[in-house]
Amino acid sequence: MKIAVIVKTDLNDPKVYTTHRAKVNFNPDNLFLSSADKSAIEYALKCIKNQSGEVDTYTFENGILADRVLHEALAMGVNTATKFVGVDSYDPLQTTIIAKQFADYIKKHGNYDLIITGYGRECDNLAPFIAKNLNMEFIDHVSKIDTDSSFETKLEKGVIKGRLEYPAVVSVLDSINTPHLPSFINLRDAFDAQINKVSLSTSEEHSKIVADQTKQEQIIFDLHQDPDAVQKLVDVLKNDGILK
Repeated sequence: MKIAVIVKTDLNDPKVYTTHRAKVNFNPDNLFLSSADKSAIEYALKCIKNQSGEVDTYTFENGILADRVLHEALAMGVNTATKFVGVDSYDPLQTTIIAKQFADYIKKHGNYDLIITGYGRECDNLAPFIAKNLNMEFIDHVSKIDTDSSFETKLEKGVIKGRLEYPAVVSVLDSINTPHLPSFINLRDAFDAQINKVSLSTSEEHSKIVADQTKQEQIIFDLHQDPDAVQKLVDVLKNDGILK
C-alpha cells in the first residue's frame, strides 16, 4: 500500500501567540507539526505495518518550518520527505494552482492508494482540489478510522459511517488516534535524513489585505441651532435605506 501524507504546522496552537496589553505577537519558533497531521502519520504507519508498503510525506510550508515538520515526520518513521517551494498554501488565490501542480507531480512519480492529511482551517480547501485533480474520492472531517478502512465523520447532528474505497483523499481530526513519541535515536537520525525539494510555480497574483481608504461624508445635526434637525436626520436615513 502506498500512502502520501501532507503535513503542516499548527497555527491554532496557543503557544504560537503571546499577548502584551493590546498587542498580539506571533512566534513562529513555537510552530511544529500539527497534532492532526501526527495522527494522520500514525494511521498511515499502522496501515503499512499491516499490509506492507511505504509512507511519503509532503509539505507546502516555507523555509525552516518545512524542514521542521518534515524532520518530525521522519522521526515518526515515514519513508521519505519532500518539500514544495515557491508557493504559499495559505494564500487562497494559489490553492487551485498548488493542487493542480501537486496532482501532476503525483501522476508522474507514481499514484497513491491513499493521500491523507490532518484537518486545518487555514488550508482546508487544498485536499478537495487535490482529490478533484486526481479523480479520487474525498472524505473530510474523519473522526474515527481503522486500518480495515472503516471510518466515521461527525456532523453537527449525527455521524456518517462508511468504508473507504481506494484511491482516496482523506482529511482527519486528531481524535482518530494517539500518536507515538519518537525515540531520541529516531529524532537524531531524522535530523540528518535527506529532505527532497521540488519547485512549483504560481501566477504573479497574490492575495493581499487592502485598507478601505474611502472617506464617508459626515453630517452633524445640531438640535440646539436647527429646530428641523430631527426631520433632516430622518430624511437622510430614509435616503440611505436605513429607515423606511
